[in-house]
Amino acid sequence: MRRTAAPLLVLFALSPDQGDAHTFESTSGLYNQFNDGVIVALTTPSIVLCLLPLGILAGTARRVGLRGAWPWLLGGQAIGVLIAPIAPPQIAAVALALGLVTAVLAALRPGVRSPVPQAAAALTGGVSALAAFEGHALFELPLGVHAGLLLGANVAFTGVAAVASASLDRWPRDWLRVGWRIAASWLAAISALVLAFLLRPLP
Repeated sequence: MRRTAAPLLVLFALSPDQGDAHTFESTSGLYNQFNDGVIVALTTPSIVLCLLPLGILAGTARRVGLRGAWPWLLGGQAIGVLIAPIAPPQIAAVALALGLVTAVLAALRPGVRSPVPQAAAALTGGVSALAAFEGHALFELPLGVHAGLLLGANVAFTGVAAVASASLDRWPRDWLRVGWRIAASWLAAISALVLAFLLRPLP
């Protein structure tokens, strides 16, 4: 029963919302605006399911790692923020599809070498920023929301990448590498399900 319930709870938590622009409840207060941005970045499927597989891909690529991929993610985010005003609502589906491809790559090709993780980081940074800021004019959102969205996205990526890299440094065992590949495959499966529901919503 528990094995059945766990995937259902995950799927329910990550069920896609409408493809409209994100709304932010806090109208004043830098702290509240910042919290709104972080929460959106860490709970929106199209954002978080795009970033988590990249963390596994970069963290398990021993010659690249977090340091090698993070600057590319930041560069992609900067470009994404600038062109987000022209992003269509379908960018959420694109972000989920990119996360799916990245997760499959991390599951099938662990420890992939340069320049694949860097290219994936640049694409993920740009697409995740487009999904986060889609529907809003350039710098229309308050400064706190901008900071929260970007920080939340970076925490999602760096957290997974750092844990993956540190665990493999501490325990360089085949079973652990297999464990990270399994985690990537689970993210691929979840991304595929959420993408399917997004493209063909339930009646």
